[in-house]
Amino acid sequence: MDIIEAYRILGASRSDNENTIKKKYKRLLFVHHPDAKRHRGEASDDGMITKVIEAYKVIRESLELETDSSDDWEWEAAVNGEAFCERAVYVQYRIYDDEDLPLSKVAEGKYIWDPDLEDFPFFAKSVLEAAKDVASGAEDALSGDVLMGIFHLMMQEYVLPADAARKIGEPVGSTEDTEEYQFIGYIKSSAKGADAFHEGEPVDIFLSDNRAVAQNPVTGVFLGDISFDDDALYYVILPLLEEPEVKISSQMMRLIKTGRNKNSIMLRIVLKIPQGLKDTPVSYKRQILDLLGM
Repeated sequence: MDIIEAYRILGASRSDNENTIKKKYKRLLFVHHPDAKRHRGEASDDGMITKVIEAYKVIRESLELETDSSDDWEWEAAVNGEAFCERAVYVQYRIYDDEDLPLSKVAEGKYIWDPDLEDFPFFAKSVLEAAKDVASGAEDALSGDVLMGIFHLMMQEYVLPADAARKIGEPVGSTEDTEEYQFIGYIKSSAKGADAFHEGEPVDIFLSDNRAVAQNPVTGVFLGDISFDDDALYYVILPLLEEPEVKISSQMMRLIKTGRNKNSIMLRIVLKIPQGLKDTPVSYKRQILDLLGM
């Protein structure tokens, strides 16, 4: 296969960078994966996936791209070897942009969640399944609260908060020493309702009983718990509230009416993360075993 044919097969051009070429390659692997083809009622072996892999190799060698293991179907995310157990990794293939196929399991291991590779709902599903499997091995039946406790501990084992924040946050600034990312949060309830809202006013945020809470920095009045539209942020922002090197600031954006005599305050939350800050994978093996009664 020559280089012109390789670019044609991947739908790439010579102006594409390494990351763009790799994304196009990954997408074609999913499109021509036997699971996806079977759901479309197509023959699973038409040779196209072999051509895609060969085309990527030709282009990679041409551009002297770094060798990777994409063609052996290994998941590329980092691994937390200290995690309590392995989990499945799911992806969802598509026939057309508006037609989703059933989930397909593509890997199993102690893989860290990578927002660029794995949708958060699929990630949460895989961890919940792993937690249920772990709970089924307990000598006594576990309550729903204990199961959820195991689930939340395992979720934290598979998330690198600072790394995830850099990928899912909105970049709003950087210096030689720090980088800033913006997120949106909501004060679920307010002590004084609409009277507590003042556009642009700063809000202090801190962690209390595994909840993010808001406080008026001047009066010290507790404003309420903070919620997020994106469930992933509970596993990203909350751990970073405990990281002394990460600075957090927040201000009120607007008042949202959520019901009769009920309001929610939208917050702009900015995390200032040191450029060199790296996550350390955690292990909750002892805590999980305690919940299992072992």
